[in-house]
Amino acid sequence: MLKRLKYFGLLLVVVSCIEPYQFRIKNNSPALVIEGTLTNKSFNDTRLYPSDGRYFTVKLSRTSDVINVRSEAVPNANVLVMSDLGEEWNLVESSEPGIYQLLDDEFKADEGVKYKLSITLPDDERVESAWEAMPPVEPEMGELSFNETSTKRFVLGEVTSVRGITPHLVVPLNETGAPLYYRWKFSPTWIFIAPLAATTDDNIKTCWATNNFYIRDYALLLDKEGGYNNDLFFMDIEQNERILHEFSLLVEQHAMTEKYYQFWNEMQSLNQPGGIFSTPPFNLETNFTSADGGDVFGYFGVVREQAKRWYFNKDDLSYAIGDWYSEQCNEPCLGPGCPPQECSTCLKYQGGRTTNIRPAWWGR
Repeated sequence: MLKRLKYFGLLLVVVSCIEPYQFRIKNNSPALVIEGTLTNKSFNDTRLYPSDGRYFTVKLSRTSDVINVRSEAVPNANVLVMSDLGEEWNLVESSEPGIYQLLDDEFKADEGVKYKLSITLPDDERVESAWEAMPPVEPEMGELSFNETSTKRFVLGEVTSVRGITPHLVVPLNETGAPLYYRWKFSPTWIFIAPLAATTDDNIKTCWATNNFYIRDYALLLDKEGGYNNDLFFMDIEQNERILHEFSLLVEQHAMTEKYYQFWNEMQSLNQPGGIFSTPPFNLETNFTSADGGDVFGYFGVVREQAKRWYFNKDDLSYAIGDWYSEQCNEPCLGPGCPPQECSTCLKYQGGRTTNIRPAWWGR
């Protein structure tokens, strides 16, 4: 019982403490943070990956040099996308403050067109990006697979070997004679089954779960030749309920300019343990300027996007993984909150957001 309670407590701590990437600045004054990537795929295009679809989105927030303090959303701004052909599109603030979307099912970046972001804040401060366009080459996206691997972890004072898998992607041959700059981002979804739910009640037994903080990192690559497998990340297998039934990963590939690649490379280094996270990024790459001279972080990029959906579960392994989660839920248990509610209803799962409605795109 104690083992199970410790596990569920640890799960809650991990999910609640993971924070998005943090910008730190050289003084305690708030700085504007802008996040936005425009791609050559429209909302309707992204539904064909398959996925639920994704609109072009810009996130505005303010942060400071105070550690472990959440960034504050910036609501009520006027966010505009402009093209060098004289076109303009207004973004609409969503129900979540600081999140702005361009709600046009067909909008996407076009070949040979330059775009920029123009933002007017509630205090009338004007911020604009440089003009940006897609890179000239659109490389193909290779096939996805995985290797069975392991890694070393320091657990309870001892170095322990942890079994897992490393998904990888085939990088196509680069015959352009120039470097290609890649970024891959990941959107996981998995089936969660409540072991103690009545087998006749599918409304609470089987759910589809997502969590923006699981595999929240991204992979980068500067490629000159291609023709090899590129590892994307390591995923634990043991004590990972996400792979007990079926796990799906949407992998988005962004081909980008060198400067945009350098921005993401600096951001990744900034957030690596033992990296330069303790040093304020005075020279972090940005293509935004403020008319009032205020601090602005972020980079507006225009990329060529492709994506593939990958499925995995424990039966794909060469070795057997038992259903440890069901075993823990079925152990004798006394006291309040024992067993946890998620053992009896998938809608109470603590590892992410759940729905008992099967996604329209789900299935190999």
